[in-house]
Amino acid sequence: MQGGEKDTIAMTLRVTSFASGSSGNALLIHTEEGALLVDCGLPQRRIERHLAHAGLHPSVLAGIVLTHEHGDHSLSAGALARRHKVPIITNRPTAEALGGAVSGADVRLMPVGSEIALGPFSLRSFPVPHDAAAPVGYSIRAAHWCVGIAIDLGSWDKDVLEGLRAADLVVIEANHDREKLRAAPYDWAVKQRIFSPRGHLDNVDAGALLAQLGADGRRRTAWLAHMSERANSPNIALTIIRNVLSLAAVGCIELHALPRNAPLVWESDRHMQQLELFY
Repeated sequence: MQGGEKDTIAMTLRVTSFASGSSGNALLIHTEEGALLVDCGLPQRRIERHLAHAGLHPSVLAGIVLTHEHGDHSLSAGALARRHKVPIITNRPTAEALGGAVSGADVRLMPVGSEIALGPFSLRSFPVPHDAAAPVGYSIRAAHWCVGIAIDLGSWDKDVLEGLRAADLVVIEANHDREKLRAAPYDWAVKQRIFSPRGHLDNVDAGALLAQLGADGRRRTAWLAHMSERANSPNIALTIIRNVLSLAAVGCIELHALPRNAPLVWESDRHMQQLELFY
């Protein structure tokens, strides 16, 4: 949201991370007018409990929006969609890669790079570099607010940068510290996959992407997502990325490390209060 739009905002947008990491990922995005899930990588009952805690029944979801087919992002998507008659939104290569896991569900295809309306939300996908069938990030708008999501990507390019540029909340992977990954007890083949341009984003590269976004001086919140348990920590990630932003003279981004197995909430009302202090 731009600073001049503050007085026109009525709708409250709330984003809740249920979990973040290789053991499961799920984001709830909701307003007074509707809700959707981005990724569904937790057991079905756990997703249902999180939704109940947010005061929502799964049947009210406008959709389950998938970034890619890996199990930590799609585990219970098919089961939740079938049980509660909720559509799954994804692209054709991802749907084909999921195969029987989404059999019997209402799968609605969203080509990479396209834009659709889903309840009160406008969604646009953009390609991200990752070793999956057709992985994507999303720019999701509700009223004047925008959430940008790019998790599970090994590098970033202009498509990723432009896909996130309008976001008030940026959810970005900060998977590993390079030195900790080299020392981690993984097979070399696993390390090579993680290090590759189609693997997972390290703290320095995540910081560089945020520095590019922050060069315009707009106030944003950034959630650091999908952190490795063995090759990263919230303190390391926050320290490195703050240093990268400081070197780039970017001071307009508020950083938070997403908990692996606990909720974290962002609300547009609080963000607007911060904008009023910032501008």
